[in-house]
Amino acid sequence: MAENNNIIEKARLENFSDGVIAILITILVMVFEIPEDFLNRNYSVFELIEYLIPQLIPYAVSFLVIAAHLINHHLLFSKMKAVNATFIWLNLLFLFSLSLIVYPTALLGQNHNQEAATMLLIGAYFFKAVTFRWLHHFAIFKSGLYITKSSKKELRKEDILSWLKGPLLEVIAFFLIFIDFRLALGLIFVVTLTDIIPPKKL
Repeated sequence: MAENNNIIEKARLENFSDGVIAILITILVMVFEIPEDFLNRNYSVFELIEYLIPQLIPYAVSFLVIAAHLINHHLLFSKMKAVNATFIWLNLLFLFSLSLIVYPTALLGQNHNQEAATMLLIGAYFFKAVTFRWLHHFAIFKSGLYITKSSKKELRKEDILSWLKGPLLEVIAFFLIFIDFRLALGLIFVVTLTDIIPPKKL
């Protein structure tokens, strides 16, 4: 049964979500550290780049993950006539899951205990994937506020594929950590690239 109680105009929630995501991306940049002896030693540009790379790689992956979800979040909102209380709470849970990406990204950039840090990061990605799928599923099948020309069969097929591409991907990436944590990050990065261009039909 569709939940149409407490219908609320969507613009305020979408603007709030954009603001939170913008802050998270900014915080990602702020976790970069400079060498402790930077003011007492003359570093060459190559030494600084060498120092930056271990921090840049997890930053680039997490930035891409958040950017892809920003795009798909906008796509979801573009299909919503309005929102209701349940949708708002699920959206807040999704934003909370995105915020958890920042800490393990910073840990991984320190170039120590990288397997453990990657496990935390992949765990944050998994939680993010589940919460976004939950939000998406509720919007399409439960809210009664989603506008689409697609049939229920097409929507359910897309829903199943998104679960396989989202949370299942993070599970596979987690097990790749035991082989090489860089394989896990590489898988997340490559597959997330495909999310930059959202599907034309939902």
